[in-house]
Amino acid sequence: MKLFQRILCPIDFSQDSVKALQWTQYLARKYQAEVSILHVMEPYPATVDIGIDYDKYHSAVVRDMENFLAPLQVPHQRLQSSGIPSHKIVSFATTLETSLIVMSTRGLRGAAHKFIGSTTESVIRNSMVPVMTLSPDCCAPGTVESNRILVPISKLTWPIPGYIRRRRIIRDLEAPLTMMHVVDMKDTMFGPSFDANPTLVTTYELTERKEDLKRLAVQIEREHESTEAVLQFGDASSEILKEVETEKYSYILMGAKRQKLFSRLQNTTAYNIISQSHVPVLTIRLN
Repeated sequence: MKLFQRILCPIDFSQDSVKALQWTQYLARKYQAEVSILHVMEPYPATVDIGIDYDKYHSAVVRDMENFLAPLQVPHQRLQSSGIPSHKIVSFATTLETSLIVMSTRGLRGAAHKFIGSTTESVIRNSMVPVMTLSPDCCAPGTVESNRILVPISKLTWPIPGYIRRRRIIRDLEAPLTMMHVVDMKDTMFGPSFDANPTLVTTYELTERKEDLKRLAVQIEREHESTEAVLQFGDASSEILKEVETEKYSYILMGAKRQKLFSRLQNTTAYNIISQSHVPVLTIRLN
């Protein structure tokens, strides 16, 4: 199935959801995609003393959804459900045979994120369907003139985790590829001499490693002329975000691992990029 064949866009009537709808409409028009819009009603707080009219509650949600989606100018299916939003989104994506989930992230940081968690994060970690996330800083659709994909990788080894799924997405996007690797001071890829004195790393060694990186890119894209390689030193998320600010890229393509007990994306390279990127971030699950 093509990446943009069937798009599921979850909304919560927030300003963040407006951006998700804008991108969904843009992608649907560009790729002639089928669109489903989903709103998940979280369980309404009911007590013994307060009676809840669920029919009235549901009718109000339907009206809110109709008003919220009024500006949407592409054919779409409207869906409502109730329960835990992240679980319902993943379930609907599977049932509808969705090829892509498009959703916004509020970019919560610190203690709020640690204890509250994130619907977007849970979807990213548990969905087998690729997820396109849009940060609060993400650009509006159609404003980026370039058409290049940035693929950050943590290790210069083959096979790259998820390389088959990455290859399919890159081919569907029909965009040239830039592979990026960021070396921190604890990385041993240059041997003991680098750990002892980073200034001893020669231009030849850097060129050699960039060629290794480009060869990995060619393994995925199968195109020698259009592939690029970027090798930087420092904090991975900071360097990747700096690279995105060059306005050379339309998307970032990253991998995410299934969530384990007590695990969070908080303070990881992936989370920092997802919550701050100026371009959409496509994530695929690696395990």
